[in-house]
Amino acid sequence: MTAEGSRQILDTPCQPSACGENISRLEALYLDVTERLAWMEKEISKKRVWSDSVDTRLQFLESCHRQHAASDHSKTQETSNPVPPYKKGHGSHPEVFPERVIQKTSLEKEEYKKLKEKIKELEARNQELLSKAMGMHKDSENMNEPSRLSTMLQMYEMLRLRDWEKLRSSKASYLSYKSGSSMIKKLFDACEKDIQQRITNIFKVLDIPPSNDTMTNSKQGMMQEIRHLFRYSYYQNHSEFYNNIIMQAGVDATTALQRQFALQCCKIYCLLLLQDPPVKAEWNTKESLVRDVEHVDKKDCEHWRNPAFLWPVMKCGEQVIVKGVVWDEK
Repeated sequence: MTAEGSRQILDTPCQPSACGENISRLEALYLDVTERLAWMEKEISKKRVWSDSVDTRLQFLESCHRQHAASDHSKTQETSNPVPPYKKGHGSHPEVFPERVIQKTSLEKEEYKKLKEKIKELEARNQELLSKAMGMHKDSENMNEPSRLSTMLQMYEMLRLRDWEKLRSSKASYLSYKSGSSMIKKLFDACEKDIQQRITNIFKVLDIPPSNDTMTNSKQGMMQEIRHLFRYSYYQNHSEFYNNIIMQAGVDATTALQRQFALQCCKIYCLLLLQDPPVKAEWNTKESLVRDVEHVDKKDCEHWRNPAFLWPVMKCGEQVIVKGVVWDEK
């Protein structure tokens, strides 16, 4: 070969072969197919997970359904095929009593419903009794206090029956209904004035005007404490303490028996006034109802003639604590 021919071969540009182009195309196609396969595998795995979840749920529901069906079937057999007690152990086939079974079931349901209603009623009744018991406990007396209400009411009853009858049966100390009624009323009025004056003096010392409405709640609390302190003081003091009240009443007790009766009247009524709430005397026959009054001679009300109080009606607020006693004023 000559030098010229060699130069032409070297100067000719290189051209790509057809085989190299095919290889490149195959490589690109392979990458594309690989990516698509990876995506499809990912989607298939997602669907498989979802499918497994659905299958699990379906299996669970089918299991629940089978259990429920089995339970219903067993209950149906129990209620529809009862074995009578007299047939057991004899090898005979059990007889079926569906109507009796249904009737028995309905009766049991009714009895259960009635029992529930009774239980509710008993619970409500129990709650009511518990509330009343708590209220009674709240308002119960202090049994260690000698001047408690029950004790003073017993003393007041003895004053009306025993001590008054002593005066009536005594020749030296005899009192008529009229003079006895006048003495008792004067003494009771003097007791009320004495206690009211002492309470007013305490409020003056504390600089609390009686007409100050803003102090109502405070005054109520103070009144309870004042009554408690006064009750102790009035109970401990004896004749010297009540002699002033007898003098203020203007009662002329000429005999020792009359004097003792007047002292007892003052002491008992003062201690009734100092209860919390106070027990007060009502002397108005027109405002008192017939059921709250009895006659000294046990007459029926249609036979009363111009009745007047010998002993007043004793009230705690609007509640009658002790009935009044009237006599026929001539």
